[in-house]
Formats: sequence, structure tokens, C-alpha cells
Amino acid sequence: MTVDEYGSMTSALRVFLDAVSVAGRGADFSALAADLHCWADRLTAHRVDEPHRAFGGRFDLPGRGQTMTPLFDPGTVTPVRVEGTAYFGDYFLGSNNAAHGGAVPLLFDEVLGRIVVERGPRARTAYLRTDFRAITPIGRDLTVRGWVDEVCGRKLFLRAELRDGEVLCAEADALFVVLRQDAP
Repeated sequence: MTVDEYGSMTSALRVFLDAVSVAGRGADFSALAADLHCWADRLTAHRVDEPHRAFGGRFDLPGRGQTMTPLFDPGTVTPVRVEGTAYFGDYFLGSNNAAHGGAVPLLFDEVLGRIVVERGPRARTAYLRTDFRAITPIGRDLTVRGWVDEVCGRKLFLRAELRDGEVLCAEADALFVVLRQDAP
């Protein structure tokens, strides 16, 4: 599969998930379920170990080529900061045109993880606290940025914010811990 084929497929899958989330009772969900089971069987035949998977490991694609997180397209990524655009489609609706509260920390973990990856050594999220300041709207581009607040040995303290124009929707602070070489 080429880069363009995989990117095209993940983009189509995002559109599909948004379409499923807005479909009404008249949709033929039985036929859809049968088609999805067929595709699952076809894909299972091509299963590979984690290091060889495209899903989540394609840093050249928005969202790293995965569809479980809100769409994140980084504009700038350095070892100390990241800035980009986030988009919550219909699939991430909580209610009243606002993103589901659980999707916002998921986005922050993805955004801050980009800084960690750029720094080099593998690290894991030890905690990530999210404070909601206003609703996070779905269906439009939002600005997201993250930065390193402090480094203390293997501990990376990071912060992030999500904005709709001038409106602060949410902010986060997190601790990532750099793994020892023998850690999984």
C-alpha cells in the first residue's frame, strides 16, 4: 500500500465515522454490519506486529494515520512546543454541538505526545489533567498548542491549550516520564 492509499483510506474512514454518527433510524445498519464484518476478515489476513503497523505511526498524516483521536494537523513541532489545528467531526459529538468531554483530553495526549516523540527518548503519560473553560465546538477548525513547562530528570511537565478563535475552550497540564531503556 502506498502512502497516498493509506492516507486516502483513513480520510475516508473519518468521513464514514462522521456519517454513521448522524445516520437516522432508516439506515440499513444490517447490511452495513455485514459489509464491515467482511472487511474486518479481509484486513485480519494482513495483520502485522506493532512496529510494522501504519495506524498511529504515520507522522506524515494528520492524526498519525489513525481515526480514534480528533483530527490533529500539526503545523509546528519542535522538542519544546507544538502548534496546529484540531477538528472534532460529528463522530466526537457529546451534545448541543459540543465535543464529548472525553475527546478533549485524548486530543491533548496526542498533541503533547508529539513533543515527546520529537525529543527522542520514549516516554509515557503519567497524568494529564484537563480543565474545561468553554464548550469545544464540533465542525470547525480550532487552534491547539502545547509546550514544555519544565524538565526535571526523566520527568517532562507539559501544558496545552485549545482555542476557538480567542475563546479558551480547554487547557491541560501533564506529566510524561521518559522510560528506562529496559521498560516496555
